[in-house]
Amino acid sequence: MTVPQRLLSRRQVLTGILGASGGLVLIACGAEDAAAPTATAPTGGLSLGARFADGFQAPTVITAGTPQRAPYVLIGSDGWPATDVPDQIQLTVTSGDQVVFAGPVDRHGEPNAIPYFPLVFTPPSTGDYSVRGAGLPGRHRLRVTDAAKLGLIQVGDPMRPVDSPTLDDPHGVDPICTRPNGPCPLHKVTVAEAINLPGPTAMLISTPRFCQTDVCGPALEVLIAAAGDLDPSWSVIHAEVYVAPEDNDFTLTPTVGAYDLSFEPSLVVADADGIVTAVLHFTMDTPEVSAALESAT
Repeated sequence: MTVPQRLLSRRQVLTGILGASGGLVLIACGAEDAAAPTATAPTGGLSLGARFADGFQAPTVITAGTPQRAPYVLIGSDGWPATDVPDQIQLTVTSGDQVVFAGPVDRHGEPNAIPYFPLVFTPPSTGDYSVRGAGLPGRHRLRVTDAAKLGLIQVGDPMRPVDSPTLDDPHGVDPICTRPNGPCPLHKVTVAEAINLPGPTAMLISTPRFCQTDVCGPALEVLIAAAGDLDPSWSVIHAEVYVAPEDNDFTLTPTVGAYDLSFEPSLVVADADGIVTAVLHFTMDTPEVSAALESAT
């Protein structure tokens, strides 16, 4: 995957929302922090909307042969993501006549963020799939590709060493953290250094200044809170997306390039041997982050 010079802006994200026709919304909050209408409870029926790169609106991030995570939202009749949604929805994934997944998917999401439903399934082969929700009109189409054709890191891969910015050495990134109240505490070591330490590693690529709301939610704050409960052997790292956004330089950082991302946030967790045990793309909440961290212990 070729990394574009800039991630999608919030305006581009929101205008890309589609409902039952199976549209894509990338949670890649970019440099234009344009004001977006607040999502409200739907006034009528709900429909299924994707919150991941599905292969139609953007190059797919879904690969065959291993468990894949595809977060969905429910779209209200006004075309905006709904907040008044059930605790669970029933989804069915098919490839031709083959049922690949059928079952409940629980609601997730932090307080005051738009709720989402993370579908986890294992595509048996490459090709086009259909996702339908019980009681929801239409279908969503997604495309599955071969992992070898993507640059995205996968569970089972080795963590990729990169000199992510630290408080002692920003490596040309300014600011190293766009957290509103100053740099977060997750900039003590680089990813490259963390891999060589004895404990597990968790790395979050996100830009909190540009992605505080919507479905992506407060991913950095969630990780900071979870890190407080971890064993001291852990290395937990936050890496920004842009080199110098305050100077209008929205060049992507080397960390984003190393992990071949065209979206954010993205959390990668590796065990003490540096092998990836969990990956969360696009959106995440406390239960999912906690489960991802537990996978490395």
